[in-house]
Amino acid sequence: MATRYDISAVPPQGGYLAKRCPVKAQWDVLQPAVPLAPSGPVQRRLDRGVAFEREIVTRLIELHPGAAVISAQDPERTDAVKAAREAETLRAMTGGVPLIIAGRLPTDLAGRRVGEPDLLVAVDGGAKYRPVDVKHHRTLRPTPGVPALCSSLDRPAWEHAAAADDVSARKRGVDLLQLAHYQRMLESVGLAAQDGRYGGIVGVEGLVTWHDLDAPIWQTPSSSGRRKNRSTMAVYDFEFDFRLDIIAVAARHQADQAIQPLVVPVRITECDDCPWWSWCGPLLRAGAGDVSLLPGVGWRAWRVHHAHGVTDRAEVAALDFRTASLVAAGVDLRPVLAALGSAPDSTAIVEVIGERRRSSLARLAAAGIDTLGAARTLDARTASYSDAPMRDLAQQIDNARAALGPSPVYRRRGVGRVTVPRGDVEVDIDMENTEDGVYLWGTLVTDRSGGLAQWAGYRAFANWEPVTAEIEAEVFGRFWEWLTGLRKAAFSARKSFYAYCYNASAENSQLRRVGASLGLDLDVAEFIGSGEWIDLLAVFGGQLVTGHSAGLKNVAGLAGFSWSVPDPSGAGAIVRYDAAVGGADGAQEARDWLLEYNRCDVEATRALREWLDGSASDCPAVADLE
Repeated sequence: MATRYDISAVPPQGGYLAKRCPVKAQWDVLQPAVPLAPSGPVQRRLDRGVAFEREIVTRLIELHPGAAVISAQDPERTDAVKAAREAETLRAMTGGVPLIIAGRLPTDLAGRRVGEPDLLVAVDGGAKYRPVDVKHHRTLRPTPGVPALCSSLDRPAWEHAAAADDVSARKRGVDLLQLAHYQRMLESVGLAAQDGRYGGIVGVEGLVTWHDLDAPIWQTPSSSGRRKNRSTMAVYDFEFDFRLDIIAVAARHQADQAIQPLVVPVRITECDDCPWWSWCGPLLRAGAGDVSLLPGVGWRAWRVHHAHGVTDRAEVAALDFRTASLVAAGVDLRPVLAALGSAPDSTAIVEVIGERRRSSLARLAAAGIDTLGAARTLDARTASYSDAPMRDLAQQIDNARAALGPSPVYRRRGVGRVTVPRGDVEVDIDMENTEDGVYLWGTLVTDRSGGLAQWAGYRAFANWEPVTAEIEAEVFGRFWEWLTGLRKAAFSARKSFYAYCYNASAENSQLRRVGASLGLDLDVAEFIGSGEWIDLLAVFGGQLVTGHSAGLKNVAGLAGFSWSVPDPSGAGAIVRYDAAVGGADGAQEARDWLLEYNRCDVEATRALREWLDGSASDCPAVADLE
């Protein structure tokens, strides 16, 4: 997108801008309220990231005594210090130093960029560079796909990278956009590598995982309304330029209130940790609530709704479900409605849209619409969404009606009775983890048959030493041996067996990852695909609708369950984990909290299952909200 505004007065911006919420970029300029202080989990993440970066830098200095370590920033970050650090970095680069640590690239005034990459790695045999950043998270995943391209810390250059066996790269957009920022800065001073745009991330694996920034790996909207694959560089250029425009207009708004800011608040995942939620939250919740408060409605859906004059949940709820179902199925209703004023009601629909659109004709016929007269029952406002069809438009309508309805939960359309798989022996499973790995697997066995009473109750498999790959594997090994024994015991006793979790994507990723490290990948895959492993989130979401988040903490209350620990949350658990493994005063208290929190999690899934199998069927039907 070409810049539409004069950005010459915009201060040069760092690499975080392109990945930052556009609204946050605007509020950072306008300061509409007192920003919220970072929460405990957010501050912990920041502190741990800094500590991890120092750890990696220490290792690199040991491995590369000839590396250039740019002088440290002073707390006040004066312009003179910044300029000195830029000059020092530029001298090291023009001198061809193989590895530059904690540098500051020369300010790109034309592009309005400043940047401080953690590492600059030289191309072999030349004074050209590639950017590398250090991130305190995993950069590899144990899943099939294109093998990850990795280099070691002792030979970090891209030229020394090799394909890693049995793992693929985790492509985190926020990381790659930051690398693209540094890439553009290197290009602005003519010091970027000439044989491809590659950037690296050093994660907790202790390797440099390389990414092709020109690879078209991101699906983004296009002007045609279809999705298009774009490269990290293309996405970065669009996002960075857009935010420069936002900052430029925000500055003009400060000088002239008649000039409106470019963006307005929209609820996204990032809002949970944003300091400006103190401002955006009340605005979005006012009245019937912004459409973005509905589950699954992100930026694109929000824009589509606003383009059709639908701005809050009440207006979504007022759309027609039947018409929306046709739109969501890909039926273009615009020619049908346009023909209503120019052809007799007796005109067959096939004469309007043509014989070639067989799937649309079939869907219209199934809806009872075979003539223009029958088409008069369609809702014109809902049909207008045919210009930008959303596959979940009908579901959004039900979500909006459920969110605003008198009941906290409703049965989905077509669900007469809520069902959930039940077994003679049931085990609820929940794991607790940090960025470094899983330190606790909690289980709760319910023996409904009376034949395996010795297995019943809560058991935790944990280790209170700082998580390493070895400790994680040891904990998982004990848990897996126990779970395998329980399954065998149930089979031997001829008892039906089910294991349950809430949101299996989290548990499955850890089961596969840690299981693979122990050579148990086939056993884990058999368990996950056995039919005995039940995701209660899928069971709940497939039959019930609330119009709000379906997180366990939200829906367990429907079953009358409450946590016995204060401030129960996964984020709170991560903060307490640091105290639990510290060995100082309060360690035992933190461990007790974590065990009780985990026990409550598995008890909550059991309580929810009992409710699903009982009174959940008495919930009203969302179809009755018509």
